[in-house]
Amino acid sequence: MRSLILSDQVAPGMIDSLRESIEADLRTNAMTARPQVGARNWIVRELLPWTDLAIVSAGQAGPTTDFWGCGVLVASTPIIYVNHVLQDNEFVGIYGVNIRDTNPATIKLQFQTGAGASTLADWNIERIFGARYPEGVTPEYMYYSGGSTVYVMVTPDAVGKAVGADGVADHIILIGLIAKPAGEVVSF
Repeated sequence: MRSLILSDQVAPGMIDSLRESIEADLRTNAMTARPQVGARNWIVRELLPWTDLAIVSAGQAGPTTDFWGCGVLVASTPIIYVNHVLQDNEFVGIYGVNIRDTNPATIKLQFQTGAGASTLADWNIERIFGARYPEGVTPEYMYYSGGSTVYVMVTPDAVGKAVGADGVADHIILIGLIAKPAGEVVSF
């Protein structure tokens, strides 16, 4: 796994190419795993925090609170940000992160296949905080197939952070795509 590349150091066309490549991979993997759906029936779209990953941190509890954010960050103590089993017809690729806070506490993201399971990547994200635009991407995206567990841990710095007025400590935006069959109704 490579380090995150700052988005403002990458040409917009390269990011578009990366997204198109991930979209093609997700479609191919989805069609291979679920051929009965049909090649033209797969929709690939942006990853959403509640709808797709069931993030319940920071008071999120349903479709009306579909926002990126985590609760209190206790100093140097990893917390679970995502722990969600995908449906058999969902395929996810996560290729970057954005933190829109002015004073973030998050220093590391760890991507696993489940609690205490295989680690796919550790991203030290402190580097992006010095950038004009605090976003990083990587061409080696995290892939989660249908039925697998998306498990992401957040590690804050030695100070930690309380929640702000909106009930969120850090707004950690996972940049990614999800492939699902067209016409699937999202149930809440």
